[in-house]
Amino acid sequence: MSTPLYDALVTKVRDWSNRDSESLPDSIVKDSLGYASETAYRELRLQGMEKVYSFEADNDGNTFNVPSDLKEYISLRQVTSAFANVAGTETFSFTATTGQATFIGNDNDGKRLVYIPNSILVTLNGVFLSSSDYTASNGVSITLTVPTFSSDELNVVAFNSVLDSASVETFEYTATAGQTTFTGVDDNNNELSYKLNRVLVIINGIYQAASSFTATDRTSIIISPAANLNDKIEIISFNETSVYSSEVSTIERDTVTYDNRADYRSFVSDSTNKYSSHLWTRRGDKIIVNPPFKKGDAFELYYYSDGSNLGSEYPVTSANFQKGLVESSSLEAGGTPLYFTSATTPVIGEDIPSNTQGGAYTNVFYYKGLEEPNYLRDNQERLLIYIALSFINDYLGEDTASQKYETKSASLIQRLSNEEVFKQASGGNVRVNFDGPLI
Repeated sequence: MSTPLYDALVTKVRDWSNRDSESLPDSIVKDSLGYASETAYRELRLQGMEKVYSFEADNDGNTFNVPSDLKEYISLRQVTSAFANVAGTETFSFTATTGQATFIGNDNDGKRLVYIPNSILVTLNGVFLSSSDYTASNGVSITLTVPTFSSDELNVVAFNSVLDSASVETFEYTATAGQTTFTGVDDNNNELSYKLNRVLVIINGIYQAASSFTATDRTSIIISPAANLNDKIEIISFNETSVYSSEVSTIERDTVTYDNRADYRSFVSDSTNKYSSHLWTRRGDKIIVNPPFKKGDAFELYYYSDGSNLGSEYPVTSANFQKGLVESSSLEAGGTPLYFTSATTPVIGEDIPSNTQGGAYTNVFYYKGLEEPNYLRDNQERLLIYIALSFINDYLGEDTASQKYETKSASLIQRLSNEEVFKQASGGNVRVNFDGPLI
């Protein structure tokens, strides 16, 4: 492994050891850091060292993989969650039945309704509703104040981040007979431009579903069917803020905690009636739960890592591209491909790539992952250096120096552990008097 922060740490350990590469090979320094990280994660249980692994089921079942760096379980729970993992907006369309007021679950296109509260627009038969006309607070359902009639069309536009009102622009066009493409300057002499997945279209005051227009080149909109003479076309372009938006928004509903862990042998033979509450176990690299989960159910595994990501990079995936966790690379530099529908340079947070080539995803760009954070490397570097130097000096036969650094690391571990116990006992805050910390 070779990442900037990791390489800097390797250099620092070598400087502390006062040895050149001939007497102390790089492989020994890197082994010592791996040993140091594993030891520290084994001995310490500090706030910040915990990690959360999220899993959302693609199918019904009862088994999913554990994270590769798992060292110790803390808790497992099931949540109904909404993940904002697509740039821009997501639209949902429902056809109502007589008297229907609540809309939940899959829409007409099979997409499950999820949204961030206070970040949606709702239309009924193309007319925008005010926030007083509906309740939308749990992220997974919308309830209208007045029930619908049969075949009413309800559309929901879900924004995946908070909107910056200063960035909203409206372009107005007056159509000619049969016109389908709108581009260039509008009626107010403003030239049309927008970001992908961040545009709404309104014709004669009626909101248009995403399926009724094409917006793929950032400078033009194609509508279908064609406009009539003097139709009023409004195109609304917007940006989301980078300050207030979150990478993942989770709306919890009916959270279930799996508070009983069983030995796999007893789990298999008696899992259905041994406990009255939810039960889970581990078999190899799998977690098995009872009762089984349904497609779309989400789990959060809270755990302590083994610290093995000391010099790791984020994997190159479509989701990580959208979160800005990758950077441009090349095939020659060992980059990993992502595939796009457009041949223009992709924009993070705007273009949505595919992990595999196929269909319209024909244009390839290469990326490498950014360096993953490591709590100890980023916050307790001195502890890693102490433990690594104890290992290195033992390798070099310097028993006195090895013992010195072992004593230093043990003392620091004890102090950090005492601080953590004190924080937990005082509600998370370290109290301070005039003489300094009480620890």
